[in-house]
Amino acid sequence: MRIINKIFNFLLLIFLLAGLAGCANSVATEIGCQPVKQLKTAEAVLQKPQFAWQWPQDLPKNHGINNAALVRFHSELDEVNVLAAVIVKDDYIIDEYYKPGYDKNSLFILNSASKSVTSALIGIAIDKGYIDSVDTPVGEFFPQLENSGITIWHLLTHTSGLASTDDVRWDVWRNSANWLNYIFNLPVVAEPGAEFSYSTGNTHLLAAILEQATGMGLYDFAKEYLFAPLGMRTARIDTDPQGIGDGGNGIWLNVYDMAKFGSLYLHNGQWQGRQVVPADWVQASTTLQYERSTGSADYGYQWWVRTFGEARHPAYFAQGHAGQYIFVVPDLQLIIVFASDYTGSSSIYWQFVNEIVAACD
Repeated sequence: MRIINKIFNFLLLIFLLAGLAGCANSVATEIGCQPVKQLKTAEAVLQKPQFAWQWPQDLPKNHGINNAALVRFHSELDEVNVLAAVIVKDDYIIDEYYKPGYDKNSLFILNSASKSVTSALIGIAIDKGYIDSVDTPVGEFFPQLENSGITIWHLLTHTSGLASTDDVRWDVWRNSANWLNYIFNLPVVAEPGAEFSYSTGNTHLLAAILEQATGMGLYDFAKEYLFAPLGMRTARIDTDPQGIGDGGNGIWLNVYDMAKFGSLYLHNGQWQGRQVVPADWVQASTTLQYERSTGSADYGYQWWVRTFGEARHPAYFAQGHAGQYIFVVPDLQLIIVFASDYTGSSSIYWQFVNEIVAACD
């Protein structure tokens, strides 16, 4: 009897194992088992991990730049507190410079160069219908400014007529409990559109408008529509005491991502075949919107505009305190990025760019 039971148990085990194995083929679907899917070659390829886009690199001589000019350039950078610099020519990185302790992954606060990024986000928001146009009155978002006559265009061009936050008021404003309330209570010093008065307060209003119009934080909106499409994985944005993104002074990028942003504008808002920023916004932002009576550059939509080199090549640039720059010279397919801790005259950067432009001509 024991022998019979052992034989029975053995046969039962074989039967169960055969049933389980059947779940691996199409016959097993009749008893609720899912067949194992065999990927075709094309499907298997699509499911392989995709590598992130990386900047292509090349020798300067292949893009018409004499290496001796770059050797001199590096020697000059050694003498000032430029921490990192990248030159892109014809969509290739052809030169990089780093002080000890810094590299392509180091994050730098852009200071006022943040304004150019915020301008791009405003253009995207208008394109997607969150904001009507640059002629939209600011009073539609802030009842405190309902009768001011200020429009988004005035904020973009620093012609709001409100007193600047970027003078003796800076520290008081930045240390205030509510940045927006401080701006709302600034004195009116001119009619909107009448005078250029550079003010981070104007850009902070733009950031607050974007957040109100989209229902998203500045960083969340930037991540979805700008940072993610360009692969800016380490970008960050500081906030004010109420959590509003500091679009005028608080965006952080590494120099490779700064160069990406310059390249996005060089290519009329396209990145790898995708239209990220509307082309007409890029054009309007980087051409003269307000001609200043003083200074070495005029203004677009949160971008500075001027010419460089003996041939007076049209150019535009993002500029931030202490030497944060993204220069774009479209005629030469040239982008020059600086991240610095330099508080001397900005004219030294005009000199650097003119030298590189001369090396290209």
